[in-house]
Amino acid sequence: MNVLHFCSYYVSSRVFYELINSLSLHGKQFVYVPVRLKKQLNSERPANGEFYFVKSLNFFTRLFYIFKLFSVLYPALKKFLRNELVGVVHAHTLYSDGIPAYIFSKLANKKLIITLRNTDVNSGFRFYWHHKWLAKKALKYASYIVFVCPAHVVKFQRYFGSEFEEKIRVIPNGIDGFFLKNVKSKKVISRSGIIALHIASVNKNKNLKNTISAFFEATNQLSESEFRVAGGTYNEYVKAFGELPIEFKEKTVFLGKLDKNELLAEMDRATFFVMVSHYETFGLVYVEAISQCLPIVYTSGQGVDGYFNNGEFGFKADSKSRGSIAFAIKNTLEKFPEGLDFEGSNPALNFSWCELAKRYAEEIYV
Repeated sequence: MNVLHFCSYYVSSRVFYELINSLSLHGKQFVYVPVRLKKQLNSERPANGEFYFVKSLNFFTRLFYIFKLFSVLYPALKKFLRNELVGVVHAHTLYSDGIPAYIFSKLANKKLIITLRNTDVNSGFRFYWHHKWLAKKALKYASYIVFVCPAHVVKFQRYFGSEFEEKIRVIPNGIDGFFLKNVKSKKVISRSGIIALHIASVNKNKNLKNTISAFFEATNQLSESEFRVAGGTYNEYVKAFGELPIEFKEKTVFLGKLDKNELLAEMDRATFFVMVSHYETFGLVYVEAISQCLPIVYTSGQGVDGYFNNGEFGFKADSKSRGSIAFAIKNTLEKFPEGLDFEGSNPALNFSWCELAKRYAEEIYV
């Protein structure tokens, strides 16, 4: 099936590169990308697929949604309205992509798919409430409404009701093939002490201050406990949260950005993975950790919550409660002191981009 993707977040997430690349095996992919900055016009793209980058976003489109709507819609109409090769339109967010894609699809008489992500559920519902009527029109027209995070379905239905229940499908993101090539079935313990591993950029949303405090509370500051942060520096932490208490600072290591092989080595070294973000669309790194048999501590109501049962591969926590995070860490250490051990195949293998692209082609785009 030939698909036109409205994808305004393409330049900020590798997820879309991987998805488009994998979907290319199932048909022609046209990708429409509105951008804010001139340098984004040359963003990396897979060899397969026809990309159309347009600098149509600016200060005014951020302030005025209706202006943004038409700034996104007009170039799409001009470029693709008469393209008879397009069979399906897939909007990768509701507000930034879905509403202009709805108007385009109606004018072009095309089937529409809308994916809802973190930005819609945790920001769009709150800030674009006055455009709810327009969002409902787009959702009514759509053939399917796709969610990456199962927990977001609950928030969606609280906001819109159960009117669209039959259209809802849940399809995760895939993880980097590097981790699938190096997948493990059993954790090999080669160290003493407890090592928590956090992999993410350092910002307020990643909730690192509460997580570090909860870890040392859960482990009673054991002499051999250590918290390791990959993806950011201590200077970045200080800018976001201020200085760490000296007793925590001595046992917390900021590793900066690491390549894939270095991340793999850190996962081998760690006892468990912890990232209790406030908001998360999916959180590929949770599944990457599971691929290396690391138990996970994750956010309740976000990301992978709903793909796994609580306690199956780790425990979930309320991001706003340090006590909840500490409790989840204790439970994880008690249940999985030797890491994860799979008798069959590692469940991370279910999150390959090839398999997920096949699901879109066979279940969603038909």
